[in-house]
Amino acid sequence: MADYIESHGSAFLAHRLRRSSDRIVDQISGVLLQLGLDVPPRGASMLLLIVEHQQIGVVDISRRLRLSHPLIVRMAREFESRGLVEINADPSDGRRRVLSPTDKARYEAAALRIFNANLEAMFDDLFANIDASLISVLDRFDAQLDASPIPTRLANLKSTKE
Repeated sequence: MADYIESHGSAFLAHRLRRSSDRIVDQISGVLLQLGLDVPPRGASMLLLIVEHQQIGVVDISRRLRLSHPLIVRMAREFESRGLVEINADPSDGRRRVLSPTDKARYEAAALRIFNANLEAMFDDLFANIDASLISVLDRFDAQLDASPIPTRLANLKSTKE
């Protein structure tokens, strides 16, 4: 049976990227469990950022990772429930919440750095096998959307076809 989404070409690019992303996360999740790591598979970058900074606010995390504030708040709660961070009020601004890594987080971050080096080598090999660098394509893709967002591009497309 033909893949319905694939049959619609680029119109469902976001759907296909999400599917690929979910497949990667699902497969990596299993490996992280085998390694005995407790970090949520979609939270590895956040954990590394927190450990690197030792104390960082939710807004700063959101800005640096370019993810939504509500998502970071949910992840922070998940990290706290797993014993990866402590969440405290900023002494200089009680409204601001700062996350600090626990010893468990530092241990997991060290293991993640090793895992990430292996993961990067694996992806480099995968991309070599398909004779493409997806990361390079995504970097150029993001730069183009930053320079001219989809609504602008669609408006320009309409005006040239009318």
